[in-house]
Amino acid sequence: MSSAFRTWCLDLIGGIVESLKWHIGEERQVGTSQQSLHDTRTSVRSRWMWGAVAIVVFAIFIWAWLSLNVEKPKTPASPYGIPVGAVTSYFAEAASHQDYQVTALALHQWIARGQPVTLIDVRQPSGTEGFNLGHIPGAYNIPLQDFGTELMATHSYTKIVPVDGGSAPIHFFPLPRHTPIVVMCYDGDGGEMTPAILRLLGYDAYGLKDGVSSWNPLLNVWPSLATVTNLPLTTRNSPQSSLNPPRLGHYVLGFSWASKVASYWHNLNRVYPTGYSRPWTIAPAALFAALSGPTPPQVIDLRPSQQFNAGHIAGSINIPFGQLGANLNLVSPTKEVVLVSQTLQNAAQADALLRLLGYHAYVLQRGIVTWSSTLGTIPTPHQYPIVTGP
Repeated sequence: MSSAFRTWCLDLIGGIVESLKWHIGEERQVGTSQQSLHDTRTSVRSRWMWGAVAIVVFAIFIWAWLSLNVEKPKTPASPYGIPVGAVTSYFAEAASHQDYQVTALALHQWIARGQPVTLIDVRQPSGTEGFNLGHIPGAYNIPLQDFGTELMATHSYTKIVPVDGGSAPIHFFPLPRHTPIVVMCYDGDGGEMTPAILRLLGYDAYGLKDGVSSWNPLLNVWPSLATVTNLPLTTRNSPQSSLNPPRLGHYVLGFSWASKVASYWHNLNRVYPTGYSRPWTIAPAALFAALSGPTPPQVIDLRPSQQFNAGHIAGSINIPFGQLGANLNLVSPTKEVVLVSQTLQNAAQADALLRLLGYHAYVLQRGIVTWSSTLGTIPTPHQYPIVTGP
């Protein structure tokens, strides 16, 4: 508020107060007046009424001025037309439902019981870590960049599509709308981004926690703790605004929004800024270098406050995963934003939804445990069966 406007407001308030004082004095003199009691009371009531009207008008003016001039949180324009309010409740709801993640143990039990479930593996078909090398029995292979095509499938068909290292035949089919879908990738990145968006559309979707690496040692891409380069940590908290509480509520947009978000996965093939890579990730060493560069990213740590206080990346702010939707005003609408969680799963979900809203969001590859081995343990794979080939 400018000093001139403040002075004007104070002068106006002073004038109203003086007017009220005069009215009160007039009323006190009524008892000694020789004028008609009826006329005097009518006059005083009239003056009181106009004084009250002046106060109300003044209050309305101040409210309108503040509404127009107080700076409001800025949010980017969604390239997919997604309203901010549609996703703000997702994070709190996910946090209250085990982050919509399924462990390898739980999935193995589902399969053993014969529970209906559709398994979708979004890894590339070939390569030393690809789907054909080994996958969970019964899983379909839909490469991550082609999931938009899968989302729009209205019938079953096979199509030759470009993939990393060449091309491959991919079988597309309509996604089931009333039975669980479990999506998986190498370490849980694309396997968490995808079900977050599917849930926004109304699918009963989950991510396989820690990816197929948690299923069998032959599929494991996680590094050993001995190979983790321990980068600097701090326990000093950066100044930040107090957080709003989690915001629970309905977040489903509906299946009709599928066509609006289908290009999300194709956009994974975009050209990335230096140091960043597909699918919207940044390696620990690259992030460390970027933080001392000319345009450092904003770093948001999604872990619980107790874990954050035990050690975090210097300059990062702490917004626990379940509270992110209620605190989007703290997320930069213009900078690159790097999301940090324990082993990347929560960060990948948050990345998908922030990307839908138009934020320049990225995930710290494999989470804080690969930034420093002192902050957790690397996931240990089970010995569950796999099959090879397409």
